[in-house]
Amino acid sequence: MIKPKLTLINNPNFINLLGFNAIWFGLIFLGNSFIPVAAILLLLHLYFLAGKNELMLIFIVAGIGVLLDSVLVYAHVFIFPEAKKLPFWLITLWFCFAATVRHSLGFLSNSKILQCSVGAIFAPLSYLAGAKFSVVYITPSFELSYLLLACLWGPLMVLIFALSRWTKVEEINDAI
Repeated sequence: MIKPKLTLINNPNFINLLGFNAIWFGLIFLGNSFIPVAAILLLLHLYFLAGKNELMLIFIVAGIGVLLDSVLVYAHVFIFPEAKKLPFWLITLWFCFAATVRHSLGFLSNSKILQCSVGAIFAPLSYLAGAKFSVVYITPSFELSYLLLACLWGPLMVLIFALSRWTKVEEINDAI
């Protein structure tokens, strides 16, 4: 049997990356009105790509992320113009982000240094981009905000990938 050649168009990880970026932009620019589209894309991800315990990983990662962002709202680091608490679109974004861990972010799975670096460098940029689009106001200065988010997100990414490994072990144990 001849295997079809894997290209960007039919690469599930690339499709996962494109889907997450579409969701990010949709939720940032359209807010809660984009949640149904994000939910449909997340359900398609679960149907076509998710392994047995991925739903558990998604709920755990989203829960941790929502808790972290809620603490930052409570501490008045994040201020959302339309809400006093975490908006639903951001909660939705956490669930969709969690769906990238084993797919488009899977290349990070074998290196804690890379996980920490990517988390510390790129995740704060996502929040700061949201601030540039005025969907969130971040009260410390740009530099202090970046440093705070980098210090939170670097270790958070290492934790997320540890949870991914743990849920995979649970999946193997369930099969035995």
